[in-house]
Amino acid sequence: MTSRRSFLASLPAAGALLASRAFAQTPWPDRPIRFIVPVAAGAGTDLVARHVSVALTKLWNAPCIVDNKPGAGGAVGTDYVAKAAPDGATLLFTFSAHYTTPLVDKTPYDPVADFEPVARLASSPLFMVAAQDSPFRSVAEVVAASRRAPGSVTYASAGQGTPSHMGGALLESIAGIRMVHTPYRNGSQAMIETGNGQVNVAFSGAAALPLVKSGRLRLLAITSAKRSAHLPDVATVNESAAIQGYDLVSPIWALAPRGTPEAIRGKLSDAFGAIAATPGFKDFCAAQYLEQDFQNTEQAKAAVAGEAVHWRRLVQLTQG
Repeated sequence: MTSRRSFLASLPAAGALLASRAFAQTPWPDRPIRFIVPVAAGAGTDLVARHVSVALTKLWNAPCIVDNKPGAGGAVGTDYVAKAAPDGATLLFTFSAHYTTPLVDKTPYDPVADFEPVARLASSPLFMVAAQDSPFRSVAEVVAASRRAPGSVTYASAGQGTPSHMGGALLESIAGIRMVHTPYRNGSQAMIETGNGQVNVAFSGAAALPLVKSGRLRLLAITSAKRSAHLPDVATVNESAAIQGYDLVSPIWALAPRGTPEAIRGKLSDAFGAIAATPGFKDFCAAQYLEQDFQNTEQAKAAVAGEAVHWRRLVQLTQG
């Protein structure tokens, strides 16, 4: 007799088999495709999803809809996709929080086991900034001050365990210094307080750049291992601080529920690759200060284990 446990364990495989047969027997896509974004509208991940949705609608002449489901550090929208049918009609557009949120809070899904990678579309570096009238003009000066007086330099982030928090924790670890972390409710508040001089430095995504352009903030460095093609005059943290090994970027992925047939993921991956290769996507990334580093479904799947280890290590730094 089949046990309840073995019956439940067979459900994902059965769903994948049914979806695969449906894909083989009917034209696909045969319904609107929804991109679930686990953060509010206007964030970098949301903007990528919206650009791709418009391009995919034109490419396939089939409706593609973006649906924002923010909450609980991205867990609300992510869990929604984890429980969706594995038929290619529901995809998750997400970022580093996909791996970090389950390490900070309990989630009803496993970020690796419950999803199938479809593609990696772009990545977003962070920027290290200070107030325009700050005495710090480089990362090297921040490091030197922290070595002279450990704990004398404060840095702002968008909250405990966020990539911006990891930016400071990683610098402390590699440079062998101690700074004081000041978490805020969101990135916007952190940037305002940094500009007002309430904290010495901060780590932020592209949201900091308007304040840099307006003269409120000074751009010290970019957190990627290489300089950005969009801001070639901005040094990396490694260059500015004369250190090695500092590299922090947040990829943007498209993921499908576990059991989504390979044929469906492959067709989506090919379409996303075609979109990523267009001048329009290149211009979009430049406008948002995103780096293009497309990976197809096979490449993204091969990178999953490494991504999980990478983000676990960074979260552990923030908990030390």
